[in-house]
Amino acid sequence: MRISAVLLACIAFAALTGCGYRLGAAKPAILQNVTKIAIPTFKNKTFQPNVEVLMADTTIKQFQQDGTYEIVPDDRADAVLYCTLEEVDQTQARAVLSNVLATKQFNLRLRVQYELVDRVTGAKILAGSVTTNAPFFTNGDLQVDEQQAIVTAIQKVAVDICGAVSEGF
Repeated sequence: MRISAVLLACIAFAALTGCGYRLGAAKPAILQNVTKIAIPTFKNKTFQPNVEVLMADTTIKQFQQDGTYEIVPDDRADAVLYCTLEEVDQTQARAVLSNVLATKQFNLRLRVQYELVDRVTGAKILAGSVTTNAPFFTNGDLQVDEQQAIVTAIQKVAVDICGAVSEGF
């Protein structure tokens, strides 16, 4: 009885090993040789002040949390991730019922271009664009509300960039 249970478990295990699942990082094939990435300060092509360092720091923390790549200085990296904040757009999402000219809710949109470059050869390994939206309500102080929405949008951008580089989508 016990031998048949062990034999059955071994057969089930052998059958499941061919299902295509594997443990560990699931990096894209073009990034198999990349284990260390450097992330310099983002470039900013918008009029949004003082977000470059915050965006780089948030992205670095997201990559560290993901754990697929080690974050190192430029001189020790296999590849360098260059990112550029291309657009910050704020539009009205909802107006105040009694006054259509007053805004109750805004939609903040950020668009970031990223490019992963081989540090030694300078060849582009991976490139893409990430766009995210962060809706926010106005509670009297529009500048504070907008800053909080920017932080939320930056966190979403960092998650999307990390997913694109770590998992290929």
